[in-house]
Amino acid sequence: MRIVFILTLLTAILCTSPALARNVLIVANSDFAPYSMEQNGIPAGIDVDVIKKAAAHSGINIDVIFRPWDEMEAMVVNGECDGAISFFQTPAREKKFTFMKKAPIHFSDYVLFTKVGDKFSFRSYDDLADRIIGRVKQTDLGTEFKSAMESGVVQVKEYPDQAAAIKGLVLGEIDAFAGNIDVTYYRLKDMGMTSSIVYLPKKIIAKKPAYLVMSRSSALENKEQIFRQLETSISRMWKDGSYNTIARKYLLRF
Repeated sequence: MRIVFILTLLTAILCTSPALARNVLIVANSDFAPYSMEQNGIPAGIDVDVIKKAAAHSGINIDVIFRPWDEMEAMVVNGECDGAISFFQTPAREKKFTFMKKAPIHFSDYVLFTKVGDKFSFRSYDDLADRIIGRVKQTDLGTEFKSAMESGVVQVKEYPDQAAAIKGLVLGEIDAFAGNIDVTYYRLKDMGMTSSIVYLPKKIIAKKPAYLVMSRSSALENKEQIFRQLETSISRMWKDGSYNTIARKYLLRF
C-alpha cells in the first residue's frame, strides 16, 4: 500500500512539474546568422546555442523554431510561442511582452554598408540627406535614426530580408544598407562579397543589448519562474566564460 502511495505521489509531481508539462517553445529568426540559423536542418547560432545550454542548466526542455522576422513579434504577442530571441528593448515592446533584462543574449553594433566605389562621408545624419538607406523591415535602428527618418532627413527603403537588401544595394536601389555588423558580414562572406561591399566607420548603434523575451499570452504554466531560471543561467554563462566559448565557435572576436 505504501509503495502504491509513493508511486501515485511521484506520478502527480511529474505531471504537475512546470518544466516537464510540455517543452518551452522559443521562436527565432533564421535570417540572423551567426546568432540564429539552421545548420544541416538543426537550429544553431550563438543565441540558439546559448538558450539551449541555459535550458539544460536549468533542467528545462525547449523547442526552437524559426519564423520570418515580421512574424516573430506577433507570435509573442498572441501567445503562439512562449518566448523569442532576440529583441531590442523599446517602450512599445515593453507593453507587449516581458524582457529578460538582467542577462542580454548578445550585444549589437549596426553600421551603414556601401559598395566600395560608392563610399561617402557619414559624420552626422545631415550627411544622409538626399540618400536612400535600406533596412530589413521592422529593424529598430535607435532613436537618432528614427528621429532623422521621421523628420525627413533620411529616406528609408524597407526589404523583407537581408538578402533582398544586399541585392538592392548591389543594383543601386539604395545608397547604403543599415545592418548588424556581425550578421551582414557573415552573409557577405557566404556570398563572396566582402571585398566589394564595406561598412562606414560611424556606428548607428553601438553595443546595444538584445534580449530573450517572454510572451505574456502563452499558456505555459509557471512561465515567470521558468524564464527567470533561464535568465539566471544566461547571466551565469556571461560570468563563467561559457558564453564566450559558445560565441567563439561562430565569431573569432570572442
